[in-house]
Amino acid sequence: MRLIDARDPIALWQYAERYLGVGTRTYSPYAADLDIADAYHPQRGAATFEVPTFRVPPSAGVFRTAGHPSPLPALYTGGDGFLLPVHPNALDAPDLAGAGVLARLARGPSLTVVPSANARTVFVTAIGGRPVEPHFVKLHYPRRLSRFTRRLRRPVIELQLWVSDELLQAGTPVLPEVGGGWFGPHPTLDDGFADDQDAWGFLIRAARPAVAAPAWTVPLFALYGRDLHAPADPPLLEQLVDAFGEDPATFVATRVVAPMVRMWCATAAATGCPLETHGQNTLFAFDSRAKRTKVLYRDCAIYVDSALRAARGLPGGLPPANVIPRDVPLAADEVFSLTYDSFMGHHALSYIAALARTTWGIPEAVLHDAARAAFTTPALLPDTVFYYDNVLYDNGDWKLVDTGEPPSWR
Repeated sequence: MRLIDARDPIALWQYAERYLGVGTRTYSPYAADLDIADAYHPQRGAATFEVPTFRVPPSAGVFRTAGHPSPLPALYTGGDGFLLPVHPNALDAPDLAGAGVLARLARGPSLTVVPSANARTVFVTAIGGRPVEPHFVKLHYPRRLSRFTRRLRRPVIELQLWVSDELLQAGTPVLPEVGGGWFGPHPTLDDGFADDQDAWGFLIRAARPAVAAPAWTVPLFALYGRDLHAPADPPLLEQLVDAFGEDPATFVATRVVAPMVRMWCATAAATGCPLETHGQNTLFAFDSRAKRTKVLYRDCAIYVDSALRAARGLPGGLPPANVIPRDVPLAADEVFSLTYDSFMGHHALSYIAALARTTWGIPEAVLHDAARAAFTTPALLPDTVFYYDNVLYDNGDWKLVDTGEPPSWR
């Protein structure tokens, strides 16, 4: 893809999500695993596909909005109940809770969507054939994508709405989660739900942050990934450096590395929530004419350190999932290392550094130094790097091990 050929910010974003990730999922033996039909696959599927919706009455589900005002929830509500979008590969999953009850609900208008890189979160471009404000929906997906089965149950929906509001209050440049709903259990039917915590649903995510940002946006991995359809084209990062006319080392250090580190540190210190700033969740917004850039974040399914929040005297209680140590019985600094050292450092910044080295001869130490200069929360992390053990657990569990490696990016 050639940046000079891009005419529409949304079209570029959609293309980047689907096709600019070649070579970016080598950080884990499971990273490229996608249990999804070709018709809905980000790389193999058609330009768009249809996601069916079901009209969920108040007796069979709940819809919630976040604190951030948005017109998007109105697209899914009105009258009794709400529209529940369900991924086609969730509908045909053998263990979809409530499938019998769902099949008896009235159908609503389908969503016309474009898959994003993680497959189960999709761009919505139309509802019932009518164009709508571009936005995302994150869907329940009871199949494995990378390391985990991607169910989206009630506690995590409530978690994401809660975290989104916290991040917005802290000034984090996040794409807001503005609403969501869950289906089940039905009060009078044997519907396959274990309890109300087993209810599942969807989230609505805005495509623009609440803060000012340039209009052109791509996932971070699109800066260093190769183009599936044009593998000889230079990576987007190289094209952006040329377009800005800046020293490559300065561009990468001051516009990519340092802003990512500062965003992670500021958010963790202010909220007790360690952002998972890997290549998919981190976004890079830019305007090559105005020479403006901004690092953004998406996806609020992250962890919450209850002790840090208590020590800061933060209000707002705690969400129903992902709280350390109530729900995650691990030391908080180990979980923070997973997100900072492994997700951001190893899974994202190391790829940026490798491209900078091979393209411009920039020593990795230059970018390591930029990260260390921007890093402000040493008390929150351990002396060594923690990461997952190399096991896939049937119950979705995960464990961390001390790699013994010193951190490179702090």
